[in-house]
Amino acid sequence: MGALMRAHDWTRSPLGPPEQWPDALKMAVSICLASRFPMVIWWGPELVMLYNDAYRPILGLTKHPASLGRSGRGIWPETWSIIGPQLESVLAGEATWSQDVFLPLDRNNYLEEAYFTYSYSPIKHADGRIGGVFTAVTETTERVLSERRLKILRELAAQTAEARTVEHACKCALAVLGADNPDVPLVLLYLQDEDRGVACAVGATRVPADRFAAEIGPEDDDPWSVARVIRTGEPALLDYLPFRFGSLVGAAWPEPVKRALVLPVPRLGAAGAVCGAVVIGINPRRAFDDDYRGFLDLVVGHLASALSNARASEEERRRTDEFARLEARFRDLADSAPVMIWLCEPSGRATWFNRPWLAFTGRSLDASLGDGWLADVHPDDRARCESVYGAGFARREPFRFEFRLRRHDGEWCQVDDTGVPHYAADGSFLGFIGSCVDVSAARRFEAALRKSREELLRLNETLETRVAERTEDLAAANRQLLAQIEEREQVEATLRQMQRLDAVGQLTSGVAHDFNNLLTVILGNASYLERLWAEADDPKLMRRVTHIRIAAERGAKLIAQLLAFSRRQRLEPRALDLNDTVTRMRELLGTTMGGGIEIETVLEREPWSALVDPTQLELVILNLAINARDAMQVGGRLTVRTANVTRDDPTRPEHPGPGDYVEVAVSDTGTGMSEEVQAKAFEPFFTTKTVGKGSGLGLSQVLGFAKQSGGGVALETEPGHGTTVRVFFPRARSAEEAESNGAPEKPTGKSASACVLVVDDDDDVRHITATMLETLGHRVIEAGSGGAALERLASRDDIELALIDFAMPGMSGLDLAREARLRRPALPILFITGYADSTVLAGVRHEHILRKPFLEPELDRRIRAALANARAGTVDALMSPKR
Repeated sequence: MGALMRAHDWTRSPLGPPEQWPDALKMAVSICLASRFPMVIWWGPELVMLYNDAYRPILGLTKHPASLGRSGRGIWPETWSIIGPQLESVLAGEATWSQDVFLPLDRNNYLEEAYFTYSYSPIKHADGRIGGVFTAVTETTERVLSERRLKILRELAAQTAEARTVEHACKCALAVLGADNPDVPLVLLYLQDEDRGVACAVGATRVPADRFAAEIGPEDDDPWSVARVIRTGEPALLDYLPFRFGSLVGAAWPEPVKRALVLPVPRLGAAGAVCGAVVIGINPRRAFDDDYRGFLDLVVGHLASALSNARASEEERRRTDEFARLEARFRDLADSAPVMIWLCEPSGRATWFNRPWLAFTGRSLDASLGDGWLADVHPDDRARCESVYGAGFARREPFRFEFRLRRHDGEWCQVDDTGVPHYAADGSFLGFIGSCVDVSAARRFEAALRKSREELLRLNETLETRVAERTEDLAAANRQLLAQIEEREQVEATLRQMQRLDAVGQLTSGVAHDFNNLLTVILGNASYLERLWAEADDPKLMRRVTHIRIAAERGAKLIAQLLAFSRRQRLEPRALDLNDTVTRMRELLGTTMGGGIEIETVLEREPWSALVDPTQLELVILNLAINARDAMQVGGRLTVRTANVTRDDPTRPEHPGPGDYVEVAVSDTGTGMSEEVQAKAFEPFFTTKTVGKGSGLGLSQVLGFAKQSGGGVALETEPGHGTTVRVFFPRARSAEEAESNGAPEKPTGKSASACVLVVDDDDDVRHITATMLETLGHRVIEAGSGGAALERLASRDDIELALIDFAMPGMSGLDLAREARLRRPALPILFITGYADSTVLAGVRHEHILRKPFLEPELDRRIRAALANARAGTVDALMSPKR
């Protein structure tokens, strides 16, 4: 959208050329375009629209890009009655916030049902006047539709849950689906008559009776495609309903329903079987997408479940009736059973015994009814028998026990009696039904096995010991599992921190290129104006230009800090003696700390060489020293220590991995940190300093640089007892690393005038670069693309150096360099780039890279170095040697 904004002809819009826009509008546009959140600006009395890329999906197919620079009333006429008054109230000074507001949108060639949550905030000029409205908006259509559809499904399940017949289930389902649901504007339900082989209409909502047939045969070519859907089991989508059936209007919208989906209703429990079909109209104000289709599938699933449950209820009633008939036959069958069977009423009195019982006891049925059967129970078992029966009947729970019962020949036999509660089809308690089995022979056999059991018990005497041993094994395994869980929690905490750092790093790397381009233009023009107006008599104007330059330089520094903590910067590591670095910085630290702070250095006697970027190392030490100074407030002692250390496995995310490291530690006698502050110390933008005293990137930048260098950081602190930050850098493998990572020789002398080819697709950056070169006395030839640059090389023999943007659309800077070297093998080349990600420039020598933003001194130094470089000749001279 940034390119589209620049390409747009604003002179024809009510806003006029961008250079004439007020500062408030420019600032709002800058915020809008830099955000990934949908944002739109309404400016001026006509509420002219400006918006970012994230807002484009809201405009749809019909309103973008025509909306840019036009009045909102003309772009959104269908919703202006809703948002117009809100915008007017904001222009009057009142901010608004609206949640899940329904807005009918014509953005995809049809009037669409959509919902949004948005806020309107006034944009004020410096003098307090309101010039426009700033809007942050989120489309909540999908969530609102999901909640509405979920409510329909819940209501459908609740209303059909108690249906006991298929007819009642269909009636309840149609009542729910026909209750003014926008997503179900009409319904037509057919069920299959299995006996006659036809589909019968059982109900409809908002479909007149003269628009559908009461019955449809299996081979009928009906206009609703019901027969085909039932026959094939495949859904059918019907279009142009007004042409087929006339106007069919739902309850929610005045538009007629244009489409409908015919879905088969499956018969649950029978794979592939279909019991009917349902025609469901499609909301004319919503696209028929996968979510909509999934919702309709769930509706059919609920309908199928309701029909299945209703059929089950009908089947249960049929089974109850059948059971009543079968019960009449029960007694006849029970008389033929090989066991003794009895029945008791709810009071516990016996009401019936089968013939095997009467034959076993030798008593008549009348003599056994009531409590008469107890006369044949052994006197010693009678009380227990009455107790078990009484408890079972009182609780209506099954029971089983043994007692002695006298046989008709007078012998006492052991019987196993089982009783279970007996209920009618309607759930009423009818009493108990039970059976008795003569187990006398089985008990005698058990007595013979008793001795074997006693022997088995003796063998099991050691079971307790074995159980104790097994219990100890399980306890050990449990302790091991708890340790693994704790380790996993530590790993997950590490992963979460790395994910947060990576997320901010990706954001930083993504915006650094564009910011560096902008800062290059701002710094270049500011420096040009300072030099141009250096002799002017207007010191106020000079101060303002100087403020612009200083602010841009601060922005460049902030980008560098963000890149450092996100590990996206390009490093030039060398083998260094950290003692030399600390000793060299002592005077600088003294100046920085002030006279009230004592500085102490404790250096390793025989330090290892550390593999580290020297420039970034000095920034890290200075950064930690400034943090220590702020923590000590008034007076104190700052200690800088170096040491050789060997680290084991890390216990925290910021710690280095196992291996040899060279440590530089910065300690203070300040206030220290609480546990809560320690937990957030390395998070980006977290700071305990007052507003304007710090960006919250200090420790994040240190950690990012240390991790990118292959090391890590450790934090030791306690409230009231100061803080020590230990930074670890990997030990250099050999002395050769110092030579292989050395910086290129710096050119000397003043550069002579040269003809320089400047290639950059960004017009502003290219123009300011050309202006700097001309100021330095060089002749400049400009090209806006790789193809144009090759044409310049072909037509000009006096080009002595090429200054090429690394990232360009079409032909990249590296591709252009290769093509240029094929034509001009000895041509010196210098890349300019605003990219942050070091992997993008991997392999290109440091001396061939000029990073944005830059000023004339840096440009002049790099130009002279490139012209003096004797290694020109092939494109390989641009690349770093492989290690």
